[in-house]
Amino acid sequence: MKKLYFILTLCSLTLFVSNSFSQTKSILFLGNSYTYYNGGLPTMLKNIANSLGETIEVESNALGGYTLENHSTNSTSLELIASRNWDYVVLQEQSQKPSFPPSQVETEVYPYSTVLCDSIYSNNTCTKPLFFMTWGYENGDASNCPYYTPLCTYEGMQWRLRQSYVEMAEANNAWAVPCGMAVKAVRESNPEIGLYYTDGSHPSIHGTYLAACTFYSSIYHKSAAGAYIPTEITADEAAILQNAAWAVVSDSLDIWRIDTTTVRADFEPVFLTKSVTAYLMNYSENSDSCLWIFGDGTQQMQYLSLDNNYQMMTHEYPAEAEYEICLIAYKGCDEDMVCKTRYIFISGVSEEPGKSFTIFPNPVKDGLICIENADKSVCRIFNSEGKIVLKSIITDNKIDISDLNAGSYILQCGSKSTKFVVE
Repeated sequence: MKKLYFILTLCSLTLFVSNSFSQTKSILFLGNSYTYYNGGLPTMLKNIANSLGETIEVESNALGGYTLENHSTNSTSLELIASRNWDYVVLQEQSQKPSFPPSQVETEVYPYSTVLCDSIYSNNTCTKPLFFMTWGYENGDASNCPYYTPLCTYEGMQWRLRQSYVEMAEANNAWAVPCGMAVKAVRESNPEIGLYYTDGSHPSIHGTYLAACTFYSSIYHKSAAGAYIPTEITADEAAILQNAAWAVVSDSLDIWRIDTTTVRADFEPVFLTKSVTAYLMNYSENSDSCLWIFGDGTQQMQYLSLDNNYQMMTHEYPAEAEYEICLIAYKGCDEDMVCKTRYIFISGVSEEPGKSFTIFPNPVKDGLICIENADKSVCRIFNSEGKIVLKSIITDNKIDISDLNAGSYILQCGSKSTKFVVE
């Protein structure tokens, strides 16, 4: 079969570098004019994130008409990848190439997406590559329509772009940020909003804003509702674009390979014995290991079993005192930390003086306990081994414990806890 050579539309050569400084997310963009138009997608994303209380640091190497092949050998791109441990590196192919026939994309696009991802992972295995799924031309790619009929229409070109970017994400353990599909959604729901520049290819300010909202929703796993709005966009238009971006991202997370599972660290002291021993209940979520920093100069790792999200840690403190206790939860490349200051004291059952509550009757005989001064929240009951045996919500200041066997227990409601006996 004769190989078809397609016409690539070259765009102006421009280097865009955004100078912003923050401590939350670091993002490198490698693309072309689709990335740097309208003041730059990286800057738009930064403004949206900052306005919603998030901070990011962005850098970019965006050169007109550049392809992934160009970036794979470009010294600036490779030096930027190696310059730090990025949270994300965004990869954008030239606007037409991923829409070409599959056989051609396999030889002219996919190898270079892998080269770049290998460079990213070699620098830092925890960096996540994000493929910037672009959009079909407003009226299809007329220059290449004679060679490949799907390109004769916007719909055909968009479908091929979607296929190729999803396949690149799947092959490289990356995410596909579905900006092109967000454009499709707005074209269908609100065609009066112009998403294209006059050339029918590059984004208008509305198009760049929609792409930035899609990146925000992909990275932060939430809508950009209430975010910064450029002066050229009305509040009503912004709301439509924000909602469309979130709807497209959230509707197909598995297709875009966007992992929304986040590690969350949390703990509370459950009770104290008559020695200076703290019983710390680990409430972390989606983690497989945790580091306890006890605040007395010592620390200890805790490895969590898959079938038990809540596990106890005990620690003997040197003396009664106030300690800052920190817990760092880990899973793979993700981590989260929480610190709480607690007064460790002898012969109490709660983590702070004055933070206990009363239950009656105690001992319990009829399977129902009444509670006074408890937090109105989910309560947990622990047996003498520190294992959770019952979770319940306080109803009319009562909890049904008729399923418990005779023995001694600890009842914890929110930040308060106390002992009781079942006869």
